[in-house]
Amino acid sequence: MLKDVVRGFILQLRFLTRIPVPIKMDHDDRAFAAGVVFAPVIGLLIGLMMAGAYILFGLLEKRPLAVLVALAAEAALTGGLHLDGLADTFDGLFSYRQRERALAIMRDSRLGASGAIGLFMVLLVKYVMLLLLSDSQIISCLIAMPVLSRMTIAWSAGLLPYARKNEKSMTAALIEHTGTLEIVISTLLAVLISALFLKLAAVPLLMIIIAFTLLMNLYMKFRIGGITGDTIGAVIELSEIFFILSVLILDAVYSRLHMVFIR
Repeated sequence: MLKDVVRGFILQLRFLTRIPVPIKMDHDDRAFAAGVVFAPVIGLLIGLMMAGAYILFGLLEKRPLAVLVALAAEAALTGGLHLDGLADTFDGLFSYRQRERALAIMRDSRLGASGAIGLFMVLLVKYVMLLLLSDSQIISCLIAMPVLSRMTIAWSAGLLPYARKNEKSMTAALIEHTGTLEIVISTLLAVLISALFLKLAAVPLLMIIIAFTLLMNLYMKFRIGGITGDTIGAVIELSEIFFILSVLILDAVYSRLHMVFIR
């Protein structure tokens, strides 16, 4: 049992990051899907490295540079995996073509206008909103943001069908073997980890991210009949935007009530 747990974690770590894992291991669909519960833990590793990059470059007392490096660290650690999925999703969905044509566009490796604009806007909005966070909030948010956003993988894969019918892929296998148990464990790990840095603020933020994920995936079901690896990546990236936006809004509301949202 322990061996299977470790196997699942390593397979997910290899897929979701570019962190070198000097262990030879063949891919196994069931172990890969079981390892999705560790996505929030992998998000924690990414968040800690982002926060570390921010703190290191923050020593130069150039906050905009520190935020930029933190975002660059996330892109480097993931190899731009989710950003690529975001761009492909924007190209497909905003082509306004029928389902099959939209899926074909999403599979095309070339970057279209919609993908380029979407990618630029998401990175710009994320950068600007992180700058708006206070010094007391940004470290906790940089760590917790990837934790909660990676939790969405289990929700996406566990609730919706694969959009590309009768096709085998890593995403199809992930969806096939991901269910309620994986969603529950991933969610529990996400809220426990994020609570270490956000305290009670982790609960409303968790609920907001789950609600956003459900809405996004319902739209994907309506638009293309299900989800793909690209749309999972898009949900991850967009959920990070909603995470920061939610922190800013809730912090403003709490301030009006003379309360502190994130301590």
